[in-house]
Amino acid sequence: MMASLFDRSETTVRIALAGLATSHPYTDARTLARHAEIVVWEPDPERLRRFTDEHPGVKVAGSLEEVLAGRVDGVVLTVPNPSVPGALAKVLETGAACFVNKPAAASRAQLERLDALPIHDRVLSSSVLRFAPAFANAPFCANAPALANAPALANAPALTKAPAVTNAPPVTNAPAVTNTLVGGSRRVGGAEGAEVGSDAATDVRGDVLAVRATVRHDVGLWADGYNAWQDTPGEGGGTMVTMGIHGVELLVALLGPEVALVGAAGARRHYTSLRSEDTGVMALRWDDGVTGTVEILGVSESESYAVTVHRRGSTETVVIEGGDDPVRGLGYEGTIEAFLAMAGGAPSPVPWRETRAVLDVIISARERA
Repeated sequence: MMASLFDRSETTVRIALAGLATSHPYTDARTLARHAEIVVWEPDPERLRRFTDEHPGVKVAGSLEEVLAGRVDGVVLTVPNPSVPGALAKVLETGAACFVNKPAAASRAQLERLDALPIHDRVLSSSVLRFAPAFANAPFCANAPALANAPALANAPALTKAPAVTNAPPVTNAPAVTNTLVGGSRRVGGAEGAEVGSDAATDVRGDVLAVRATVRHDVGLWADGYNAWQDTPGEGGGTMVTMGIHGVELLVALLGPEVALVGAAGARRHYTSLRSEDTGVMALRWDDGVTGTVEILGVSESESYAVTVHRRGSTETVVIEGGDDPVRGLGYEGTIEAFLAMAGGAPSPVPWRETRAVLDVIISARERA
């Protein structure tokens, strides 16, 4: 069986889907299938059957060890949160690029276990919304590199026929696609290349009074017991963590990782059988005094996300929705395009320092709520 899993040409991009614990890898596969050979592992037979029904040509491995045994250029890791540190440790041993579907940790103990791992610069974990075109093209992101608008992978031979990652030269000078209002990016509304610490960048950042993210994503499925581990605070973090990460991610993408939680609260307003909450709020503060709010509305007839930036003379809001093409509109496609670039040797566009800051905020909110 091992030979049949890994008998393709060495120039074929091989991606392993390690786990199907949430809906995300099913969506990820729709983009991956156009550009790579997929090998999948999932211990739950019903989840695996659903996936193979949609992707009948994929190869199936019987264990995580088997799916990692051959040459893989990248791994999409989606297992229940308590299992992430142990599974990620095995992935790291391969040296392959890894995308950990959000959230990478949902409790303090899980985060401490991640902190003990040798996480390299080709590990990505992020809300897909960071790569949504509406966010990347927002007025306050106008000068930021927009991964969601990167050239189609179909026109990039280096990605569709990438050599094994172990033979790829290290990419050390690629710019990180990261904060739009802080260092390492172009400043909003003006000249290019102004870093934090320069007068120009300080003026732009100093003009921001406060920011807000609003998350509308219904959690009614959990009320009937679906994926109960996600709704359990000590395991998957519940609504505060699993939905709250979307809002925190967008604000950290704007303002950077020097942020702390200063308050949080949650409530069950409609789905009273939940183990966690269906509404929540977080209060954040960055090191320079900018404040932020994350609103989580888990009772909603539609899915949408909004980011608002308040300045003295203006308020700008961008709304992120799925539209006619949710895979692209919500950032799934852009995220996988970034991951495939990593499989070809590029570093993660989201520095782990930012991911670690996001995780600390949502876990602190879980502890406070």
